[in-house]
Amino acid sequence: MKVSVEQNGLLSLIIDSGRQGKQHQGFCQSGPMDEEAYWWANYLAGNHEGTPCIEVMGRAEFICDANAHMAATGRSVLCTVNGQSVSPFETIFAKSGDRVCIESEHMGSKAYLAIQGKWCVPTPLTSASTVSREAIGGLENKGLPLAAGDKVNIEAPTLRSAHRALATEHWPQYDLSEPLALILGYQEASFSALNKARLFSSEYKVTNNINRMGYRLSGTPIQSGISKMRSEAIHIGAMQIPPDGQPIVMMRDRQTLGGYPKLGSVSLLDVNRLAQTVPGETVTFISQHYDDARAAFLLNWQKRLRLTGE
Repeated sequence: MKVSVEQNGLLSLIIDSGRQGKQHQGFCQSGPMDEEAYWWANYLAGNHEGTPCIEVMGRAEFICDANAHMAATGRSVLCTVNGQSVSPFETIFAKSGDRVCIESEHMGSKAYLAIQGKWCVPTPLTSASTVSREAIGGLENKGLPLAAGDKVNIEAPTLRSAHRALATEHWPQYDLSEPLALILGYQEASFSALNKARLFSSEYKVTNNINRMGYRLSGTPIQSGISKMRSEAIHIGAMQIPPDGQPIVMMRDRQTLGGYPKLGSVSLLDVNRLAQTVPGETVTFISQHYDDARAAFLLNWQKRLRLTGE
């Protein structure tokens, strides 16, 4: 089966679960900006965990030259087949030649399109994820986003007729009225009680300076007692504090090393919420103990297993 890219939107990338265990070689982890939406897209399309899919910003259109089972997920995602609205977060049965359109109501948020089958794309360093900065991954392993006219080959299995759907009450929540959980790190001691109080009592605006590497925020500046430090490994969600005091939260395509002091890391679950924000929206933070963050992550995993019966 060939999937033709008719319109690529603002940015359409082939991604999978990322390059695990490669940061010591200088390669970023990459993977889906919103891991929760990505996971559900593959499950609902009938794919194995870790199968590639397409992460879309803006409005993208695709046509398959064979019958296909697919699913669309993300923040306020909209999906149509031949101009007719179909429900997100459930299996979509598309026929050969159908035009499938996917986008988010919020320009800049991410939508995910999973298509059942074995994706015949390069997997350098065990992952198909596209990283433009490193010129790796994607359709031709050049780190390029999908362009109009591109065709993705997928070995379609014998299609299963089973319909899968996730009830609305279980869809990922992107409500920004709830604060993002921040797990304080070992450099916490370099931030005064006053600076930490400023962070946890202030609103921070998502700036225009955001991408898959990191999200720069704007609000009450905070300062660290560290003036110089050696570069060190950067964890997903790490909150770096540069000299101007404006937080930078590191995301999926972050560099492997960084030299700014770090107050802590946004929890894995809330990295998904932050990844779906758009410039101009505001976020707040709350301190979370690492044991509570780990418990929340495991409970969410158990929820997936319970809902899918796996």
